[in-house]
Amino acid sequence: MVKTGIKKQTLMLLLLCILVTLVLVGGIALYGMVNIRSSAVQIGQSIGQSAAKNSSEVLREDLKGDLRRMLANRGKQIELIFANIGQNVTMLSQEMTNIRQNPGNYALRHVYEPDRSRAGQLTAQLQYAPNAEKGSAALQREIGLTANLQDWLFQVNDSQAAVASAYVASASGFGITVDDRSDKKFKDGEAVPFAIDFRTRPWYQDAATQKKMIFSRVFHDLYSGNLGITCAAPYYDERGEVAGVVGMGMFLTQVSDVIEGTRLGETGYGFLMGKQGQIIFSAKESGVLKAEGPEGKSLFEAEDTLADIARHMTAGETGLSEVIIDGVPCYLAYAPVKEMDASYGIVMEAEEVNRPVKANAEVIEKTTADFIDVLNQSIWQTLLAVLSLAALFLLAVPFVSSRVAERFVSPIHELADGVREIASGNLEKKLSINTGNEIEHLAVCFNAMTDELQNQMKNLAQVTADKERISTELSVATNIQESMLPRIFPPFPEKKEFDIYASMHPAKEVGGDFYDFYMVDDNHVMITIADVSGKGVPAALFMVIAKTILKNFALTMSGSKDLAPLVSCTNDQLCQNNDAMMFVTAFVGLLNIKTGHLTYVNAGHNPPLVYRAKDKKFSYMEVKRNFVLGGMDELVFKGQDLTLEPGDKLFLYTDGVTEALNEADEMYGEERLINALDAAGADKLNLQELLAVVQKSLALHVGTAAQSDDITMLTLSYYGDMTKEGEDV
Repeated sequence: MVKTGIKKQTLMLLLLCILVTLVLVGGIALYGMVNIRSSAVQIGQSIGQSAAKNSSEVLREDLKGDLRRMLANRGKQIELIFANIGQNVTMLSQEMTNIRQNPGNYALRHVYEPDRSRAGQLTAQLQYAPNAEKGSAALQREIGLTANLQDWLFQVNDSQAAVASAYVASASGFGITVDDRSDKKFKDGEAVPFAIDFRTRPWYQDAATQKKMIFSRVFHDLYSGNLGITCAAPYYDERGEVAGVVGMGMFLTQVSDVIEGTRLGETGYGFLMGKQGQIIFSAKESGVLKAEGPEGKSLFEAEDTLADIARHMTAGETGLSEVIIDGVPCYLAYAPVKEMDASYGIVMEAEEVNRPVKANAEVIEKTTADFIDVLNQSIWQTLLAVLSLAALFLLAVPFVSSRVAERFVSPIHELADGVREIASGNLEKKLSINTGNEIEHLAVCFNAMTDELQNQMKNLAQVTADKERISTELSVATNIQESMLPRIFPPFPEKKEFDIYASMHPAKEVGGDFYDFYMVDDNHVMITIADVSGKGVPAALFMVIAKTILKNFALTMSGSKDLAPLVSCTNDQLCQNNDAMMFVTAFVGLLNIKTGHLTYVNAGHNPPLVYRAKDKKFSYMEVKRNFVLGGMDELVFKGQDLTLEPGDKLFLYTDGVTEALNEADEMYGEERLINALDAAGADKLNLQELLAVVQKSLALHVGTAAQSDDITMLTLSYYGDMTKEGEDV
């Protein structure tokens, strides 16, 4: 079958087009253009009106959504500020309760009465109630004990931008305040600070009566008269009765400065409303939403719409309403602030919200009008061009058809030859076709494609090299970390009194878990298991630091009584320059291999299990609640004691064991762990076999789920001293 070439096909097509054009171009083209113009104008106007209406509604809802998101973000900020303050006050209450209930653990400290010369300096000041018996030895002893809280008061005052003062007030008639207003404790012309009975203050009475942490009513500051609020909580004596109140006071201006740190558009501002409808604080300096303190009017007395919104706000609801405020149409978004039993609102004038909507509608209307003008002009120009082109084709068809066909065919052949060469692998080949049409554009695209292929090949080689380098470095890091952990078992073959076996499986190439054991002298072995917060390289680096510090201190011990102080020193070292705010949970134990006496400290770690040979079952060890390492310095850690009998075993682990998740996000849990250990028959298995049983139980639970955390286990078997020598020191 003979194929027709492109050149001949082009000539035939042009001839056919000219003939058809001559017949139809006159009447049909004119009729079609007129109808198209009429329909296009109607459709354009309809689309423009519909687009203006729909886009305006969408834009208005988007702007309202922005206002809601602004409210949510600011509301979370407020709740976070007051939640943090509440946590600090609760911490102060707990510490003061501990001081009162355990006075023997604290020394008597001194605190001075106010001194004018220390005005502007953050200092602790002692003030008495008018009827306080200053000469009473019992009162002075209580003051000396209470003064132990001043370090905490300094810390919480300095850490909260919204807090003006932190204080503790005793039911015995005295108070210790930490602030920078020493000069405000004196009346003009008097050298002795005036007496104040904190027990009469609203915050004291509310906290003592309700017996819980509260945010007080808004009140006038005793020294300056400014409006303020206090977060307060009671503390208790050894009888469990309220012995006083601790608190953190804030001026509403300070709270407002912290919360209103950024502008809310051009006209937006925020306010906080109390349970009775009074404005607690507001960025508005005048009008119905101005903050006027506890004596101010309630919004319940405002005009109907605003009063109705106020009732919704006091009911703890969240919403967005249109309302007239001081004669100006506004949008008001509101949400509850649970920490203060209040509600936060954001106001923005409706004009600011609707301004983009109006601008959008005007742009669409102008665009529609411009479209119709361009359409009219394009239709008439197109009709004239079609008529002119038809006449031109009729006159020039023999010459033009031949040249056009040749013009199309020649670059296509050149393009085909070039593509074949590129396909053969010559990416340096460049096509040079200057036809000024799509064929030239296609040639340019082919040239760009070859350049892009070369770049991709180079990038791929670079990415591959980078991945190989990172993989190599992580492999080296894994080997280094593994080499830092004891891996030779049994570790002390000459010691027949005990045996140890341990394993660590990181969730990533490197992990934050670690274990360690070493002899501190001939009769004592130190065992450690710990879990650094987080995973990966940062956790591994912090693990190295924690392990090194702990071991360095341990090798300086003189006996088991030094274990708790050793952990405290390690904690202080880890807190230094801990900008990453990482911490470590750890269990540290010192075992006398001759007597079986175990002294241990648990720093926020999972409770280990102990196997008693006589009962042939495991049980979780009793551990005291100590804080994690690296979380807060100058902490006192408490140690505990346990005696192992021959045949007893210890099983230590990290939370990667009990918190291992299966496909249904169910944790392995402490119950499954102890059941697996009891079912294993620990008296018949060596330590490596015992860990293998637990590992198998974990694998059955996890199934195909990915490992979510580092898994570390350590077990110790105590055989006892057959020579009956050695005593714990």
